[in-house]
Amino acid sequence: MTTRWTLLHGTSWAGLAAGPLCWALSTQLNYSLVHWACQRGSNLLLPAIAAALALISLAGALSSWTAWRRHDETEVHLPEQDGHPRYLLAGVGVGAGILFCLVIALQGAAALMLDPCLR
Repeated sequence: MTTRWTLLHGTSWAGLAAGPLCWALSTQLNYSLVHWACQRGSNLLLPAIAAALALISLAGALSSWTAWRRHDETEVHLPEQDGHPRYLLAGVGVGAGILFCLVIALQGAAALMLDPCLR
């Protein structure tokens, strides 16, 4: 029961953590690898990195959505004294994970369309 309880609470914030962290990493890698991409004349690494990070952000959103759905199970008994803050945290995690996945995907698409040597 404790493993299930930990899993229930540990995954509700996953989308809220994974999305912004992946976006920050994507942005930093985009800035640091521009000089390298300009020297090579190829900009295919940046969209590949963006795709991987977008999938990680989406996995965090999926984990938050799973936590949201687990609150409806009859075997899990949650105290009612403080309302349902895990619903809010899981819902915000789903929204943030999807939003940051889209932002990372758009940055990756921009890397495909723009020349890396533009300043």
